[in-house]
Amino acid sequence: MYNIKAVSKILDMPTVTIRAWENRYQAITPGRNDSGHRVYTEENLKDLKWLKKQVQENGINIGQAVKLLREKKQNKTVSLPGWSAAQSFDMQIDELFEAVEELDSVKCDLLLDLYFSQFPYRTVLHSIVVPLMNKVGEAWGEGFLHVVNEHMISNLVQQRIMKLLNVFPVSEELPKVIAFCPDGEEHQLGLLMFTLFLRERRYPVHYIGANTPLEGLGELIHEKGIEIAALSVSEKMNESEINHIVKTLQMHTPYLKIMIGGMGVKESMRVRKCWYIAPNETNWEDTLQDVIQ
Repeated sequence: MYNIKAVSKILDMPTVTIRAWENRYQAITPGRNDSGHRVYTEENLKDLKWLKKQVQENGINIGQAVKLLREKKQNKTVSLPGWSAAQSFDMQIDELFEAVEELDSVKCDLLLDLYFSQFPYRTVLHSIVVPLMNKVGEAWGEGFLHVVNEHMISNLVQQRIMKLLNVFPVSEELPKVIAFCPDGEEHQLGLLMFTLFLRERRYPVHYIGANTPLEGLGELIHEKGIEIAALSVSEKMNESEINHIVKTLQMHTPYLKIMIGGMGVKESMRVRKCWYIAPNETNWEDTLQDVIQ
């Protein structure tokens, strides 16, 4: 049996959250000791851990997660909304693209609100937003869309992700990270997605964003005790250009490790203390673990 402080420490959850889930959503029913204080069983801990995972990793709201937990306990088949492998999001992508074509920012916002309420945020970002932005980029490149349309939806999406970044707590025990696009690089969606991936894992990330000049950046990295730099490059760069960036950043911080991704770099490039980030999440976890070892 555990008291609430022990449960809070074991699960890394604030006691106020545990109480709120109990009182508002009847997520679990702890017992009481002779003094009237809450006491929790191993099953209570297991249930709270499962609920926490659904909320933080799958983006399900707590009310819905509690409902799924009850169905799970009744031996019913539980399907997480929005996570069917066979599900297609073509309709959502087309709806949003039409709003982008019309330069209708209000409709875009409303549709994004709808999708985030229907599906886990990771599903919205990876299965709707990323394909949409690829479609918008292609249409702009072929002259079917004005750059204004592309900027509008890019800004709306970036605002959404920036809000998500602030949801996750950070651990001071993990290496500090700086995330930026080099000077002249305006496209930062991929960098934002990777930053969100890091924040989900509690990494303290200084997100700088697009078009970041190198001048003075090495000194700043050293001053702030940053150990990892994450870069996104959409315009093609050769190895000598990337090596110049690496050398400049490591001038004051030789131990700095650099993770680099984007359409402008290739995995075949060999750069010292540099790790390649794939366009999708498939290798992100393995790469991160390799970096921090």
